Amino acid sequence: MKFNEDSRVKIPSILHLMRLGYEYLSLKDPSVTWDESTSIFTNIFYESIKRINPALTDMEAKQHFDDVSLSLENEDLGRAFYEKLTAKSGRRLIDFENFNNNTFNVVTELTYKKDDDEFRPDIILLINGMPLVFIEVKKPNNQDGILAEHKRIQTRFQNKKFRNFVNITQLPKSIHRGLTWAESLNLE
Repeated sequence: MKFNEDSRVKIPSILHLMRLGYEYLSLKDPSVTWDESTSIFTNIFYESIKRINPALTDMEAKQHFDDVSLSLENEDLGRAFYEKLTAKSGRRLIDFENFNNNTFNVVTELTYKKDDDEFRPDIILLINGMPLVFIEVKKPNNQDGILAEHKRIQTRFQNKKFRNFVNITQLPKSIHRGLTWAESLNLE
């Protein structure tokens, strides 16, 4: 077996996530579809949102998707989306009361693309079809690689073309400073 970043870090990480309850989705599977402007997996999103909000019609679910998409275009480092994500009343994106009512998936190498610019995170975590977390993996003891990746992320996310991808990855908070992840990267 070849020992590289995939075999030593990425595959074990994915297997661990699957043990935690994430279902792996292959991007090569023709039934797996996503909206390229938001990277939201629409079929999973609609199914999950209607399960969480049982009174929602198909048209209302589509409107909810459009509202989410619009909030990702804001120049607010994901604050509007985060408020929608954590809302406890009205239409909910995540069921925080019954967490098992949500859909958890993991994908690899999903291309985030806008015009001629693109990047491909190693691992992406989806909750209800929304790519809320991405993970870049590095071989153990690769300090230079980690620092280089941090610099690439900072540069990438200062690019306005990637604003909607920055805004949707705002679930993680920098707890010690009370900042959003993008704020901790000095993207304001």
